[in-house]
Amino acid sequence: MTEPGVTREESGERPAGRAHLVGLGSPHGGDRLGWLAVEALREALAGRDDINIDCLAQPVDLFLPRVASSERVLLIDAMRGRGPPGTLEAFAPGELPETAALACLSSLSSHGLDLAGTLALAETLGLFPGGIRILGIEMPAEIPKEADPEMPEPCLNEATRRRLHAAVLGWLDGDAHRDIGPRWPAGPGVP
Repeated sequence: MTEPGVTREESGERPAGRAHLVGLGSPHGGDRLGWLAVEALREALAGRDDINIDCLAQPVDLFLPRVASSERVLLIDAMRGRGPPGTLEAFAPGELPETAALACLSSLSSHGLDLAGTLALAETLGLFPGGIRILGIEMPAEIPKEADPEMPEPCLNEATRRRLHAAVLGWLDGDAHRDIGPRWPAGPGVP
């Protein structure tokens, strides 16, 4: 516990409670970036005992007991139309774009609740009292496989992996200097 008047960052204390890192998406197409991200991070975070890591296909899976019992959650999902491919952008639940920029956002979905509705319900139910954060990864423009069968599936390059790792460590450790920030651009020449 921190001393009065001393922030957690100043004391070097990590945020309390179990964290859950969730990749949202599917195993196909650009929407797989959330899954690729958490799989890339799984090995890097293997020595940590304060985090669970999952890939989920739909936002309502956040209500599964293994996820809902966590103190706080970081969701990683593909997004489109907010920057060059590889750009990372962080959102609080109330900051999600009005447009369908995040891959799983839509007002109606065959999966049930959309991301914004799921997060609003989670907050109303008092889940994840330590906080909810969403990290979007800008995906490349989709080209139908029929148009170019040799087109490789989307992937995370090394620069994006490093930015993701730094952002997630900042979130896990409560380090404001390595926090996700609002936006981490891909940078010139970084696909």
